[in-house]
Amino acid sequence: MPDMTHQSPMHENHTEREAFFLPYGSPECPSQVVETFGDLDMEYAAIRKGCVIFDLPHIGTIEVAGSDRGDFLNNMLTAKVDDLAAGMSKRAFWLNRKGRIDADIRVAQRESDMLFSLDRHLCKATAESLESFVFAEDVELVDASDRLYRLGVHGPTAGQLIALAACEKDSAVESLKEYTNTNIVIEGVDVFVDREDLTGETGLELCMARDEAAKVYTRLIEVAEQHPELKARTTGWLAINAARIEAGHPLFNIDFTETNLPVESGIIEDRVSFTKGCYLGQEVVARMHARKACNKKIVSLKIEGERITAEHQEIHQPTGGSQVFEPGKEGETPIGNVTSSTISPMLGAVPICFAMVKASCMKPGTKLTVSAEGKLVPCTVQDSLVFWSRPDAHS
Repeated sequence: MPDMTHQSPMHENHTEREAFFLPYGSPECPSQVVETFGDLDMEYAAIRKGCVIFDLPHIGTIEVAGSDRGDFLNNMLTAKVDDLAAGMSKRAFWLNRKGRIDADIRVAQRESDMLFSLDRHLCKATAESLESFVFAEDVELVDASDRLYRLGVHGPTAGQLIALAACEKDSAVESLKEYTNTNIVIEGVDVFVDREDLTGETGLELCMARDEAAKVYTRLIEVAEQHPELKARTTGWLAINAARIEAGHPLFNIDFTETNLPVESGIIEDRVSFTKGCYLGQEVVARMHARKACNKKIVSLKIEGERITAEHQEIHQPTGGSQVFEPGKEGETPIGNVTSSTISPMLGAVPICFAMVKASCMKPGTKLTVSAEGKLVPCTVQDSLVFWSRPDAHS
């Protein structure tokens, strides 16, 4: 029977280093993502103090070519993308006709084409559905996920690590602002680098030929070992997940799904333009925006009275799917569910989470109750999705 997993080119390397894995995606064709290399505390610390190298077998790439690509996509996606200059990137949703989210895409403009970064398991369907709207335009969309591969480098020293790997002094990578991109060469491999700060630190996503990915990955590890001052190491999903929740970044297919409308994602302001004109699903989005209608939405919850200390190592942490209630109504219908959670090192080892809750409970400061490991614990809706940020995070 053929192996149906979207296996990383580095999978054998990870196995030799005794990595733990978790499946992501459909049961029929999951991506085996590294969960941790066995030292979660050090992996997380590297994100905040140095940088980490994170393998991305679950992230795919769509190539968009043709002289009409900007205008065409501007009529399809929720963000304004027809004015993107080469070297610029932007986030956008791809909606269906009912205004629900089919994909969350980072669009990167290059000199002669665009690259989409998105959930690998959605690449084929996204490319095909967009292609079905092409009539006479000069546009071609290709799912390149079997040919191109992605790695992530996150942390304050990420730019330095990549610059050293490319043997470049004063590398353009080190000066990249968020949502900008550039091209470099590592070990003779052409590498496209796009910045998005998922963890609240510098976040650089590298895209290269799949059959060259192991060479680039190995080079990054070599540089990390040669330059201990960079405090760089490999990491898995658990550390990245903790940091991205602290930084206030809900993810598609984890915190919101294809059943949700943009307004329910909690990040509509970062993905949707309300001034650019029509796009697929725009009528639904515009109508809800005009009426300020929202039945439910992702919010951030901070758990009260639970904290890891030297004397108190066991705390109650909600998990994905945990029910959320109004205080005093725990025996009634829940008003929401936790979508993802973590213990926040930057807030002093307290549980934090994202939850999808109904409109009457979305106001900051609202007191709620959440189920956590068999106990009902109090929590509070926070002012924003961001639990923690570094003052110079976007420099």
